[in-house]
Amino acid sequence: MQNCWIPEQEHGFLMSPDPISNLTKAQTGLPHYVTIELDEVAQKLPCLISSGEIRKELKEMQTHDMSVLRKLEDFRIVERAFQIYAHLANAYVWCEEENPTDHIPEGVAVPLVELSKIVDRPPIIPYASTALCNFERIDPEGEVIVDNLRCIQKLVDIQDESWFHLIHVEIESHAGGAIQACVKATQAIEMNDIATAESEFAKIPKAFDKMIATFKRMFEKCNPDIYFNTLRPYLFGFTDIVYNRVQEFNGIPQTYRGESGAQSSVIPAIKAFLGLQHEKGGLTEHLEIMKAYMPKPHRALLNSIDQQKIRTFIVTKNNGQLTDAYNACLESVFEFRSLHLKMAHAYVAQKVTNPIGTGGTEFMHWLKQLRDETEKQYI
Repeated sequence: MQNCWIPEQEHGFLMSPDPISNLTKAQTGLPHYVTIELDEVAQKLPCLISSGEIRKELKEMQTHDMSVLRKLEDFRIVERAFQIYAHLANAYVWCEEENPTDHIPEGVAVPLVELSKIVDRPPIIPYASTALCNFERIDPEGEVIVDNLRCIQKLVDIQDESWFHLIHVEIESHAGGAIQACVKATQAIEMNDIATAESEFAKIPKAFDKMIATFKRMFEKCNPDIYFNTLRPYLFGFTDIVYNRVQEFNGIPQTYRGESGAQSSVIPAIKAFLGLQHEKGGLTEHLEIMKAYMPKPHRALLNSIDQQKIRTFIVTKNNGQLTDAYNACLESVFEFRSLHLKMAHAYVAQKVTNPIGTGGTEFMHWLKQLRDETEKQYI
């Protein structure tokens, strides 16, 4: 099966080729009536939620066998099916914020768990499904930038929702340059090529400048109050939720983390390449747990990075220009994390008494810790 998540590409960790939005036009191997039903329920999901009909509709949904998708060459089809069912599950649980359910009906639960085994991620909405494969280009030949994108899958179908997700898509796209530079700098270091390593380090702050400029555009079309009250409630995790008729769960309630930017591989990869270390504790344990929600090839890349190679080389060579280039990379990470902290405060922290985020942690505390520990590691 051709995997669409190989990260050594122009647009970093985004799905490549671009995601599939319409299952009825793809060679899925599923009966045609099944793909029609899935596309229809995915498209009308926001209407089902707003009309209060979502739980009734999903309780009546047939249970479809997804095992045939294991044989497909195009992994994007599997991801689109998983994306649909995961959104249905979150919508079912959280459509009544004051009355969350304790189960997911069979017609959603059984295929979702089957698909989760194929994609090798938990059966709940992850960041990969809201951002990394939740975009299509308006101009197919145009850039992967927010102004040329639309969301494939929506929960509430408002401008603020699409803008929130698509800003993340553009950030991921710009991050591709930083990831490539980290890979090439590592290769240069293996060849003891100081000039090339320094040249690659210089590309990383430029990529971060684009990422930061895009991140700052979040306020343009995503109102913090609307995000907090309308979209965020659907992205929380599950605590003791029964997946009806899922054989291997045997009726035992399941608990999973919610969708979170901590499930993006960008900063963890750059942090690892640059050799940044963080104090062990609840935060680092949380970040390790978040890896399970990333696409498998992304996890493989993170696990393959030698976290000592670059930083040890910089210290050993004691080259002023090289050290300055490295420290400029750390400064960019610090600036990005500082902006992330401000965004988290504006969109969430100032509105809540409960410090727990969608991913299940005291997010402001650990975002501040990550930022402060980055600043302390300049050479």
